Amino acid sequence: MAEPIGDSGPMDMRQIKVFCDLVETRSFSKAAELSMISQSAVSQQIKAMEKQLRLQLIDRSCRPLALTQAGSICYAGCREIYSRYEELRNRLASFAY
Repeated sequence: MAEPIGDSGPMDMRQIKVFCDLVETRSFSKAAELSMISQSAVSQQIKAMEKQLRLQLIDRSCRPLALTQAGSICYAGCREIYSRYEELRNRLASFAY
């Protein structure tokens, strides 16, 4: 079995959402708008994920934005995690006080 990568703490749901928004819009400015944060904050979130994972997720030499192979795999997992998170929130909403 392969060793897990990264050692600087877990990704949080906000990072996962920002990453998904970035991939789906292919734009730092549009991802910032969707996430209601600045463009530089989007960039910082992505760099933090890359540092945590010790992987490059985004090919910054390409326009429009392109994912690395690791970024594509990461996106598929992040999209699934975020979708399940949203589904759980929706299912639990009726119990909120």
